[in-house]
Amino acid sequence: MSKTRFMLIDGNSLLYRAFYALPLLHNREGIYTNGVYGFLTMLNRVLSEQNPTHILVAFDKDKKTFRTEMFTQYKANRATAPDELQGQFGLLREVLTALNIDYLELQGYEADDIIGTLSKKAEEDGIETVIVTGDSDTLQLVSDTTAVMMTRKGITEIDHYDTAAVKKRYEVDPPGLIEIKALMGDASDNIPGVPGVGIKTATKLIKEYGTLENLYKNLAQVSGKKLVERLQENRELAFLSRELGTIIRDIDIPCNLEDYQVKEPDYHNLRQLYQRLEFSSLLQALEQQGVDTGEEYVEKEIPVVKLGSEEITAEFIASIEDQQEVALLVKADYHHPMWAKLQDIYLEKGKTVYHLEIGEKSLYRLEWLRPLLEKGSIKKYLHNAKFAQVLLKRYGVELDGIKGDTMLAAYVDDPTFAGEELAAVLAKYLTISIDPADPVLLTAHIRSLYEAIYQGLSDQQRDLLQQVELPLSSVLSEMQFTGVKVERDTLSIIAEELETGIHNSEQRIFELAGQEFNINSPKQLGKVLFEDLGLPVIKKTKTGYATGAEILEELFEEHEIISYILYYRQVTKLKSTYVDALQELIHPDTGRVHTILKQAQTATGRLSSVEPNLQNIPIKDEEGRRIRKAFTTSGEEWIMVSADYSQIDLRSLAHISGDETLIATFKEGIDIHTRTASEIFKVDLADVTPELRRRAKAVNFGIIYGISDFGLSRDTGVSRKEARRYIDSYLDSYPGVRRYMEDIVTFGREHGYVETILKRRRYLPDLNARNKMTQSFARRMALNTPIQGTSADIIKLAMIKVSQELKKYDLKAKLLLQVHDDMILEVHRDEVDQVCGILKDCMENACQLRVPLEVSIKTGPNWNDMKDYR
Repeated sequence: MSKTRFMLIDGNSLLYRAFYALPLLHNREGIYTNGVYGFLTMLNRVLSEQNPTHILVAFDKDKKTFRTEMFTQYKANRATAPDELQGQFGLLREVLTALNIDYLELQGYEADDIIGTLSKKAEEDGIETVIVTGDSDTLQLVSDTTAVMMTRKGITEIDHYDTAAVKKRYEVDPPGLIEIKALMGDASDNIPGVPGVGIKTATKLIKEYGTLENLYKNLAQVSGKKLVERLQENRELAFLSRELGTIIRDIDIPCNLEDYQVKEPDYHNLRQLYQRLEFSSLLQALEQQGVDTGEEYVEKEIPVVKLGSEEITAEFIASIEDQQEVALLVKADYHHPMWAKLQDIYLEKGKTVYHLEIGEKSLYRLEWLRPLLEKGSIKKYLHNAKFAQVLLKRYGVELDGIKGDTMLAAYVDDPTFAGEELAAVLAKYLTISIDPADPVLLTAHIRSLYEAIYQGLSDQQRDLLQQVELPLSSVLSEMQFTGVKVERDTLSIIAEELETGIHNSEQRIFELAGQEFNINSPKQLGKVLFEDLGLPVIKKTKTGYATGAEILEELFEEHEIISYILYYRQVTKLKSTYVDALQELIHPDTGRVHTILKQAQTATGRLSSVEPNLQNIPIKDEEGRRIRKAFTTSGEEWIMVSADYSQIDLRSLAHISGDETLIATFKEGIDIHTRTASEIFKVDLADVTPELRRRAKAVNFGIIYGISDFGLSRDTGVSRKEARRYIDSYLDSYPGVRRYMEDIVTFGREHGYVETILKRRRYLPDLNARNKMTQSFARRMALNTPIQGTSADIIKLAMIKVSQELKKYDLKAKLLLQVHDDMILEVHRDEVDQVCGILKDCMENACQLRVPLEVSIKTGPNWNDMKDYR
């Protein structure tokens, strides 16, 4: 029989601790959850460590207790809990109910008093007790049978106290802590104590005299005239403070220990609650425990038919009529479709899953399914259809008939949700937990999942999904499959030259430092710069001197060595991150680099590029630009074409804000940065200098990103006061933009989200956060998302139109990349004029705005050496 162990948890203390230890977290509904999540993280840890047989969480009922009646100033200086925390107390009680963990709160008493009373009852019965808290007052309860687990830092560090540990830390036995507090008081609880008596004096007195009574009996023996006077004058305060600081241990609690036995959670309700709160890691933990959640509607046994022969497969295909719908899951051994090996195909029809196993020696089986996979009239639902399209295309199969994609549907519904894993999306929308490694169950629920998400979308969101995201997915699959030609020889030459540059800068650094050291070690570099060379220290960290890029740039004029260190870092990163890495990623079968264009990644709707990231190749320095030289065409008969939107974010701002001056500027073809400079600096257009235009450009783009006067000051080199004047002058010049900035934040606060012109939403509950920094960040997102998101929507529409036109005229040209506002294509020389015409027409007419869209087109033999088309 297991040993009886009673765990008592201070609910208020732990929730406060967790709330302030973790960044603000919230679910899609805008419900703040970081305190509850942190509480549960700590709870799971202590439960696994201590294995209690009985458990109770104690809460404060409210601020009015017997202590406030005794002393009205008790805890009077405590700030009211932030709004983001207050709602989490009720939420925590809800979670505890689902966990079947009892909690208790009593009018007039604090959680400590409940814990004190129950721990005493347990002591009297000889039962081992563990108290979990962040409040050191509880240490007075430590005894031979009662220990305290004290959260010390964040939610990860916990100190364990028994009587010996208390004595070692505080030099007195646990009851002595009450006496010490009586003398020194407690500022956090507003317990007065004896003025002028600190912890050292209080500890010394109690070590010597034990209790207040004994101290005051022997006051004549206390050394120090002033100390004796303070003690005499504040005798009543000392005894009042002891009463305030003493935990009550005799409350009449009408229950016994057996009422608090550990019980099985209500897994069904717990799962639904975790799902609502979006606690994915806690959901996974439940899943790993293999618990029965009572989800009766989840079919654990799905009929599976093996497609083990061509005949059986043909019969299966014949049973599917035109326009009938199936779910499809393609399983591979790797997440990058151009490097993965196809393993299995699963299809669901009529709640039966059909499985085709494909191995290296049985690739011929894929031919059995080709008629179904390539038949557009059979509608298919997938999760991340692009992956399946690229992978199957590598095996010679053109997947057609894609009707729905659960990953894209979830992305349209909530672009901040990480929905790349099918199991996570099922957990969020169907509140069911399926092992990510169980393809049968995953496949069985794809269609019902899509339907559930789709039904929750607005009409505009459905249009966004069906008319933009789903068609774009097929365009991107073709781009990923095509890839871009990268010349290994060019990269090798660049690598050798960069290596020479690295070596030379390294040697020069060693010469200037007068010693050799590890330049990549912040600790060693800090010692050389700030101790050996005596450069002024800008910032210190816990581990030593700060040596980041901003620090070095601030020191640029202080010593010649800084320029070499910055160059060394830049070139080293360039070589390892791009030049060396790209050579490894050239596909052996195609000679091309195939990036993954992530469609459901960013909250604004923009595409991102990974493995490798081709959007972040540096272009501001010569070394970075040279890397683009390696990106070339398939041969001399081909040419690379770049089609770039001109100032699309500012044009989106003009459309959304409706500002008349901004609209007129674009319609009249006036350079927007020159116009802004003219407005801000009160000069004629003809008198705008390059420097004034540069500053105006920083303001234009800064406004889009919700820049502050501090940020603009840093970007332009002017004072914060001057930067503030620029911003104010800008908003005076463009009143429609000022109105937009006010209106969009108001809209976001009222609706909980902001949206683009195609109604792509971004949820921003932090607009109503009490924390000013959190609210300020959300405000910047509210200003920026409709603008950047609208630009992203326009580019996506343009990509779809361009792809359609290239197919319509059966052109050889291929879309290769989409980088920010730019499309990169490989075009046959015979088609250049026609393709450039298509690009200009499709891109400039992708969406009708209040201002014209403009596109600049360049052509060249590689990505770097490009010139204006005509």
